Amino acid sequence: MTQAQLGHCLCRDIEFELRGEPLTLYACHCTDCQRRSMGALRLSMWVEKVALHMTAGVPDTRTSVLGSGRQRVSKYCPRCDTDLWTEPPEFPKFAVLRPGTLVNHKKFVPVAHLYVRSALPWIKIPPTAAQYETMPADPKELFLLWRNRENKGAASAA
Repeated sequence: MTQAQLGHCLCRDIEFELRGEPLTLYACHCTDCQRRSMGALRLSMWVEKVALHMTAGVPDTRTSVLGSGRQRVSKYCPRCDTDLWTEPPEFPKFAVLRPGTLVNHKKFVPVAHLYVRSALPWIKIPPTAAQYETMPADPKELFLLWRNRENKGAASAA
């Protein structure tokens, strides 16, 4: 196991540690993620839920329904409204962390870019990242890409 990664919301009322390796990290360019992030893309870092340890504060929970009818359960800071992670009901042992909440977020590099057909034209996707017009046929591929990335065992491209 690697050193714990510290994370927090904007106002620092919520602080946590990620005490385990990420399972994957990818960037999604779909229009839903663009709207939800109010930006060009949304980063998703899958982690085991038991690897998230609160060190200050308690996040609130917000449940919404996606266009597909699936439920979305989000953890966020009630004071500054920072979106911290989601907990997919269909995968109860996992959380999808927003890596920008990690103090050392720059060390983590996405292994894939999804929905590149919706990517804004000024976005430059690194040639080392896998690209998918929509989603991979088998989402497990995103976890394999993370495990097999260059310099196996490192979480970054230094």
